[in-house]
Amino acid sequence: MNRIRKTLFILHSIVGIGGMAGGYGCLSDIYNPLGAPLSLLENSPFTSYFIPGLFLFGLIGLGNIVCSILVWRYSIVGTLASFALGFALSAWIVIQCVILQDIVALHIIFLVVGLVQTGLSLWQLIQSGDLAYLLRELIN
Repeated sequence: MNRIRKTLFILHSIVGIGGMAGGYGCLSDIYNPLGAPLSLLENSPFTSYFIPGLFLFGLIGLGNIVCSILVWRYSIVGTLASFALGFALSAWIVIQCVILQDIVALHIIFLVVGLVQTGLSLWQLIQSGDLAYLLRELIN
């Protein structure tokens, strides 16, 4: 396993554990998770933290844990999953900032992590020749 895949494995593991912890916090107390007041959701379509917590636990948490295993075991599938989940994390953070109408340091950190995941996985696909192969197969 090369350095890029090792880095992706570590990033996805950390994001997955953090996502599961944060999602569990939101799901265990949907009206005041981890001290976050319900007033943060005033400009959002949500009346509680249940749906955001479910998304955080399921897609960001479990998704990244599964992705870390895929990156470790299956090169191309793991790299494609890494690209998708890095993009999903970046989109999640941008949408969250728009809904909350606020940006805090944690948003910036996780946006950078998502962009790094996306960039490294794209670089891995290019470097291995898998991207060219996939594009040829898609066209034919």
